[in-house]
Amino acid sequence: MKIWVLAFLGCFISLPAKEFLYPVGYHPEEDVLFVMYQKTASHLELWEWDPHTKQAQQLLLSRYSPAGFTLLPNYSGFSFIDNGMLKVKQLLKRSPRTIQFDAPIYNVEQVHWIDEKTCYASGRYQDYFGIFQIDWDGCVDPILVQSGIDYQCPQKIDDSLFFIERTKEGYRIAQANYSAAYQEDDFSDRLTSHMKKQLPVQEVLSFETTPIAFLHMVSASEGFVLSHPESVSKNDPSIDFEYHHIFKKNDGCWEKSQLFSFAVPTSFLVNSDRLYESMLPLLPYICQNQIYYVDSSETDFLALYSFDLTHKTQKLVSAEKSQHIFGVKQCQSLVVYGGEILSPIEMTEGVRMVLGTKALVLT
Repeated sequence: MKIWVLAFLGCFISLPAKEFLYPVGYHPEEDVLFVMYQKTASHLELWEWDPHTKQAQQLLLSRYSPAGFTLLPNYSGFSFIDNGMLKVKQLLKRSPRTIQFDAPIYNVEQVHWIDEKTCYASGRYQDYFGIFQIDWDGCVDPILVQSGIDYQCPQKIDDSLFFIERTKEGYRIAQANYSAAYQEDDFSDRLTSHMKKQLPVQEVLSFETTPIAFLHMVSASEGFVLSHPESVSKNDPSIDFEYHHIFKKNDGCWEKSQLFSFAVPTSFLVNSDRLYESMLPLLPYICQNQIYYVDSSETDFLALYSFDLTHKTQKLVSAEKSQHIFGVKQCQSLVVYGGEILSPIEMTEGVRMVLGTKALVLT
């Protein structure tokens, strides 16, 4: 099977600030890509790009900085986090809707939509992260909340909820039943009901004191997770990460296997040239039997690699000298990626993005 890999290139104007352009989603019914354009370390713009006409148009006013782009399940719109607020933009509506939470939660992380009116996410309540269900009207139902424990990176598979649990003792992947059936009108009453029943939590895998993040489950018996150093200095040239495969064996026990490691320049996560969305566009991307990831350990810039899950082999996909590549998304039979723009694109309505192609054969 052939998959074409496309990279964002462009016609440039010389300016000193670093800018980035990378895909964040694909609408299969409209056959368009959603592309994030980072103008500065404190501002993002969301654009829609037509791969046939090569033209792009801005989807939101420039006053928004739409991090954490997520399409609704029925493709009628998308959600994003703007300055800590969850917003939903219907494609047929002019302005996004702000979801006003009826609970004092904040630092809400990547949301996952169950249907077009209900999502779940991890967010901070008081001093710790919990997992909550949030509906279109802002009603917040607690799913997992407990003082002294951080619950993060939730992944709902059918009626099961997988997540990362962090305590003073360390990190582990755990599992519980997904339940959010509360009748109370007030969040404090819902929280009281939740505390009384306290869902039982079952350990899946312990990582002991090794920090883990970005759990991604593909089924109830298989997933992937990222491990990272306990601490990072902004003076370090790069940060090393490891990507792990977790899976449930026939006897019901879980195992983990490190697939590969990769390095990311520290400047992408701290300092003035950092990515607004931090690690999100740098995460490994699973596409069929391949995992695409970026790595700077062999070069002075981020190059694109693939890891074959069947044969457990790695290979270089694309490298642009002195130009960072990252952000991978599937678009029908295409794998599209973006990265750093060496000099800024003049982004105006109807702008044409010039693309390059590479052929990749999957076995």
